Amino acid sequence: MARPVRMLLRLLLVTALLTGAGAQALARDPVLLVASPELTDPNFNETVVLVVFPENGAPTGVILNRRIDFAWSEAFPEDEILRTLHDPIYVGGPVRQDMLWYLVRSASPPEDSFPVLGDLHLSTDASFLDTWLTARGSIERFFVGYSGWTPPQLEREIESGAWYVLPADLDTILDQKPEQLWRTLLARATAIET
Repeated sequence: MARPVRMLLRLLLVTALLTGAGAQALARDPVLLVASPELTDPNFNETVVLVVFPENGAPTGVILNRRIDFAWSEAFPEDEILRTLHDPIYVGGPVRQDMLWYLVRSASPPEDSFPVLGDLHLSTDASFLDTWLTARGSIERFFVGYSGWTPPQLEREIESGAWYVLPADLDTILDQKPEQLWRTLLARATAIET
């Protein structure tokens, strides 16, 4: 069955975002941004954002702790694979909330992806996702939308105290309870600062 037109459009838009085929090289290690209590922007209040730094692009990330109610069958009624999913979905950020992102563990990275840590990749690759799910592979987490900054914008926000910056690690990304993640990492970040 052919992909829905909206999925093809998303893939084209994301392909423009991810400049080139294959996993994108990173300029530096991924980090976790922990919103300071003073950050009142409703898009990021009490959030933890996994951020990657592509060599040929701007800082890009997904919010790890903002789960939403999402009926896959309503959002993707024409897609035979996606409409059957029951996995939770998270808001990745305020940018392009009509795009589907995911975290997957795979020895072979999806064509359009960012390496995160080890075999963990952040991707929008629809072909890989279809093949992976058909083979009964598991996805670590799904997101709609993403978070993005220009490099100077993110640096200014960090310098102004909007974010605490922690190194990314697999345990925090994959194993911590999302509903407790912000408070746990805020305690860790403020303990480091004092």
